[in-house]
Amino acid sequence: MIDYSDNMIIILFLVGFALGLSYSLIAEKLPLLLPDITEEVPNSWILNLFIGVLNAVVLLISYYNFGFGYEFFTSLIVSSLVIIIFITDFKYLIILDSPLVIATIFMFILKAYYFDFKTAGLSLLSGLALFIFMLLIGFLGKKIFKREALGGGDVKLAFVIGTILGLRLGLIAIIFSSLLALPYALGVIMLSKNKEVPYGPFLAGSLALVFIFSDKFMTLINLLT
Repeated sequence: MIDYSDNMIIILFLVGFALGLSYSLIAEKLPLLLPDITEEVPNSWILNLFIGVLNAVVLLISYYNFGFGYEFFTSLIVSSLVIIIFITDFKYLIILDSPLVIATIFMFILKAYYFDFKTAGLSLLSGLALFIFMLLIGFLGKKIFKREALGGGDVKLAFVIGTILGLRLGLIAIIFSSLLALPYALGVIMLSKNKEVPYGPFLAGSLALVFIFSDKFMTLINLLT
């Protein structure tokens, strides 16, 4: 039975708030260790506060819906990726490797613990398939547009998406991310001299949406196949 006592709610809120602040700090400071990043773009205290509260609310909703189960811990991984990637890619146009590696390791452990090692291994194969798929898209895009169409971080993020969602839902997430990114990309192209569009936040956002509404997307997949 899920414990909905006031103490549990307060504890979870504080944990979620602290994690959100930690993700924001990581996204702000960790890119500075890279040689290509020479100027710090600090987060405002309002943004940090908003991220902390938002992550706390996500944690509480996940606990209310799932309890302390597989979906709950997966939602924590997804929310951490969304926050970190949104900040680093919009500010520095980079997706850090370390959060992706850590997320993959934790997802493998979760799937092995809650299911079995075969399921965990298949999730890695799904990630590899989407990694190769994105590599091909990047290769074709470079040939067609004569410039880099996808960053290396986007391709690596596709691997994590496949590990979390599996092959079919992961592919849907990648397709859906293109639809999410299209209005923003058109706006940047028309209004800004900088033609480089951060794609990672839309991939991460699509990952979160497909994870939340996985039943709906699976129904759609079954209707189309």
